[in-house]
Amino acid sequence: MSRAFVKESDAETEGLLPQINGPLHVSAATIAAWQEELAAADADIARLRGSDAPEDRQAMSSAKRRADLLRARLAAAVVVRPAGPAEEAGFGSVIVAEDENGRQWTFTLVGGEEADPAAGRISWQSPLGEALIGGRAGDVVDWPRRDGLLSLAIRSVSPN
Repeated sequence: MSRAFVKESDAETEGLLPQINGPLHVSAATIAAWQEELAAADADIARLRGSDAPEDRQAMSSAKRRADLLRARLAAAVVVRPAGPAEEAGFGSVIVAEDENGRQWTFTLVGGEEADPAAGRISWQSPLGEALIGGRAGDVVDWPRRDGLLSLAIRSVSPN
């Protein structure tokens, strides 16, 4: 069958698992979420075991792949707890900042596996994350963006 007619979800269950290089820096909450997802995947595997229905075999393959990926992530995970004073931006901190145009931004510094820029969860290893690390209320940092630097005044820093 042509790949043009295969759903993306089918493609996710095929092939090798992505290589995980080095430790995955995550929060304790992410570890707990991954453990819950793994338990659900294992429950799906147990429920589907022995079925010959094509849709069940596909669901079993998907659940096994998801469980394998979660086990690999959990094995590589390193829980990072906030270090330093609570008023200094670090892993897990929530930072409220304002740009030079008066727009307010809220960021949470997280590991790369947890990052979701649209939700304000920024990797501590991203250019913005690196600019914010160590910042305190009252500091001004430069956010390197594709269209140039944007200065952000940090209004508050709090632990997550």
